[in-house]
Amino acid sequence: MKKIEPDIFIKSKKPAEVILGILAGKFKDKPEIIKKVKKRIVEILKDEKEIAKYIDSISFLAGLFDVEIRVKPMPIEVDIRKTFLYKWGEKEGEKRGIEKGLKQGLKQSVLKIVQVKFGSSKAKQIKNFLQKVDNIRYLKKIEIEAIKAKNWNDFFRSIKNSN
Repeated sequence: MKKIEPDIFIKSKKPAEVILGILAGKFKDKPEIIKKVKKRIVEILKDEKEIAKYIDSISFLAGLFDVEIRVKPMPIEVDIRKTFLYKWGEKEGEKRGIEKGLKQGLKQSVLKIVQVKFGSSKAKQIKNFLQKVDNIRYLKKIEIEAIKAKNWNDFFRSIKNSN
């Protein structure tokens, strides 16, 4: 593909063929080739959803060549939130956010249980320990042990031994 001139593909009237132009040509020319492909896609297509679909493909291929693309300079604005990369990132972000919130919630729950059952000084002691715990399953076990524990020593021993 390095030996094929990208303009052969870029001049096509078929968007899929235009995008193949990204794979043609020399590596050092990729940023300029990608700009041409982007511009040509917008010339060929007028439907915003279709453009967004092809921008996804261009973004993916640009990423393979470590080229950052910008959507703003295009004559037609594309809602980046409709692209698959954005949706994927959004789902990953939500998943991480839920996991982080669950961890924080479990830690707060354990602290509150320890404070109520064993006092504020013990809650301060366990707070430092909890900051180092990053495993949700282990945090759930600590919460259960805090609820079941009859005294501070039993509780602390049970969570230290189950790590």
